[in-house]
Amino acid sequence: MTQAEALIQHPDQGINRILLTYGELALKGRNLNDFKQRLRENIRLRLKAEGLPWPVRWQHKRLYVEVPETAGDSLHRAIQALSEAAGLVWIYPTRWIPAAQRPDESHMAEAAEHLLELARQSHRRGERFRVSINRVDKRFPGRSSEMERELGARIVRESDWEAVSLNRPDRNFQINIYPEGLYVFCQRLPGMGGLPVGSGGRLMTMLSGGIDSPVAAWMMAKRGCPQDFIHFTATHQQQNDPESNKVVAMARHLSRFTIHSRLYLVPYTHFDLAMLASPSDYGVIMFRRFMARVAESLCEETGALALLNGDSLGQVASQTLENMVSKSRAVTLPILRPLVGLDKQEIVDIARRIATYENAIQPYKDCCALIEQSPRTRSRHERLESEESQAFDDYETLIQITLSEARRLDFHCGQEVGADHKDPYR
Repeated sequence: MTQAEALIQHPDQGINRILLTYGELALKGRNLNDFKQRLRENIRLRLKAEGLPWPVRWQHKRLYVEVPETAGDSLHRAIQALSEAAGLVWIYPTRWIPAAQRPDESHMAEAAEHLLELARQSHRRGERFRVSINRVDKRFPGRSSEMERELGARIVRESDWEAVSLNRPDRNFQINIYPEGLYVFCQRLPGMGGLPVGSGGRLMTMLSGGIDSPVAAWMMAKRGCPQDFIHFTATHQQQNDPESNKVVAMARHLSRFTIHSRLYLVPYTHFDLAMLASPSDYGVIMFRRFMARVAESLCEETGALALLNGDSLGQVASQTLENMVSKSRAVTLPILRPLVGLDKQEIVDIARRIATYENAIQPYKDCCALIEQSPRTRSRHERLESEESQAFDDYETLIQITLSEARRLDFHCGQEVGADHKDPYR
């Protein structure tokens, strides 16, 4: 069961609008409208990819999705898609009661009836509730506290709810009163937060078959960065049979958060053959520098401004600070490492939350593991340059040969698409 399915337990609650709230966007100044337009367009793209071309609108400072009467079970899919849209903080499935002029007692009476029906449908033995009235329109008559007490007493009289808790309720039945109407709801789903994808610069993400790099990709999608992925394949099957390659499935899943991404599968073979004639104790570090250089070469084509990987300081031998510095000096573009200060359990917790963990722990032949079992923990850029000059006659040609055999796959909102599919961020 998805988070959305667990949340929306009663699809017959008359939900006709999904109210959406954002966080960081509120801090923006003159470019706020650009962020808002990007957020709205990303939501529209996510819903459309689910086969749900529902209207997405702004009303004053409120963003919402109109839910058709025939939504049915598709409401679950809509809310799940919204929970994967960077920039949203809270998602409220609501009953919207419009007011032609301004809300009056008749609108409040209708809202109260709906709130009572919500209470009857959502009761669970032993749980406690509260009622919250938010009078955004202060012209609406009455005091919020008095209305809350009256509605709470009615719920106790006319439903199975018995216990009230103002501080730690299991269920909060809420009515928000705006000049244009009322929102009635009792559930909310957390969104990704952050900034909408497309509001930050494009990245080239070095995607491995492990736990860390998908989490790094998700974290930078949350910072508004469109991404493409590059993965080095250890076998011909990994490159030529994408259906059996778990990294392909991972890239497809990550595109639910990144909206649109390309995956480049490139062979490890040419680097391996070049190293056979000149083995080195620094093999793993040299290979990580090679991956960064190949990824950088792709950035001119994709428009990426930086590289991204899943390094966490000290997690493995190749991720010491010295080795990170050596890798960074191999390229001119910056390498972003959003996981650098996280421990493994923190990364695993995020991977479980974004549903990448189960894929990541499946058996997979990784290139780095094929080179050597005990990589050097310390390296210097100058020493590695000397090793590389001895091992590779023509480094640039090695990069170009590797890229000439790259295979590209395109993904949009969790689905594989053709190379001609429009990238909304280019």
